[in-house]
Amino acid sequence: MSLSLWKIQRELIRPFKQLSRLPPRLGSLFFAQPYYDHILARKKRTHIGAAPQTNKVAIYLIFPQTGVLASHKVALRYLIDNGYSPVVVSNLPLSDTDRDELTALSSRIIERPNFGYDFGGYRDGVLEVINEFKSVERLVLLNDSAWFPLPNSGDWLHEAEALKLDFVGAASNYGHERVDLEDYRQIRWSYSCDHRNFHYCSFALMISENVLKSPAFRRFWRKFPLTNNKTVTVRRGEIGLSSWIISHGFSHGSTLDISDLDTELAGLSDTELTAVARDTIIPEMPRAKALREDLMSRTATREELIGFILTAVARQGISYTQPRLMHQSRGFAFLKKSPIWLDEDASDLTLRFVRDLDGPFGDTIRDEALNLRQTRGKAFAASADAA
Repeated sequence: MSLSLWKIQRELIRPFKQLSRLPPRLGSLFFAQPYYDHILARKKRTHIGAAPQTNKVAIYLIFPQTGVLASHKVALRYLIDNGYSPVVVSNLPLSDTDRDELTALSSRIIERPNFGYDFGGYRDGVLEVINEFKSVERLVLLNDSAWFPLPNSGDWLHEAEALKLDFVGAASNYGHERVDLEDYRQIRWSYSCDHRNFHYCSFALMISENVLKSPAFRRFWRKFPLTNNKTVTVRRGEIGLSSWIISHGFSHGSTLDISDLDTELAGLSDTELTAVARDTIIPEMPRAKALREDLMSRTATREELIGFILTAVARQGISYTQPRLMHQSRGFAFLKKSPIWLDEDASDLTLRFVRDLDGPFGDTIRDEALNLRQTRGKAFAASADAA
């Protein structure tokens, strides 16, 4: 099927897909939050931890399918060392051993039913902090969908605090209009929070006291419409919270400002630019992968390489597509885990990057990444990077 025919077919089908999704979304919009609060939340358990309670709090959401990981403990120690009081929210029940380990590294532990994805867990954590913590100066939301802080990266907490904004994300998505792959040569980079689906990524957010004191912010979380639909959670959660912050006039920004990404790419040598294009991670996008392979199979121009890289970022986000470039050039402290099991090519590229991380925590990340490949990505062929 040609690219143009594919585009026409996609637009013809879109309205029918949207209509079919409407009834369950309306149901979750009006009934899921009361159902959770009055039924499921009875199973929630809160424990007091040994870490000191400070005026800076970090909610750290985990999904410990194989138990509490070494990377979880590294992240919690990083938070404590930087003066943050960790509130661990687990979307799965904890073993006694795991609970004991987390007690030493947190001020609160919340075990909750797995409902509402990350924003369901964040909601329980935020409401706990609002109700039980006094004089909170900063609140950080983090989850274990990414490894952090990567070896040889910047200190994200200090970077976010230094911006002195009401709301700070580690990264953002969809600040550029959607670009069709066949138009990659024509892309003109213009990254802005004005685009409809722009949002700050929920794996790392910092919220100021100014926002926390807002009654409307508290209402946002109390009335947040929970759902077990991941796509709807992104729309109501990541996009919804970012839109709420922007529309209410709070100052906001990201520690990873990519408004000048086109200029950064233009400053690379031909060899460096080719390497960035080759290492672009594009999970579950076979047409984008085919385009990348076509560019790598011939002598592509600099303009073609830059256009491809920018198009991939516009479609899938900087934190997914360019972890190596952002780590090397910007000291980006986070690495998303899901490409390891979403797509074999993306898995290989992520493992290749992980293999180059230094130090003991680099070894820890590599071990955990290989375990994810062997369990969640077990259908993929063995590769040199996975060996």
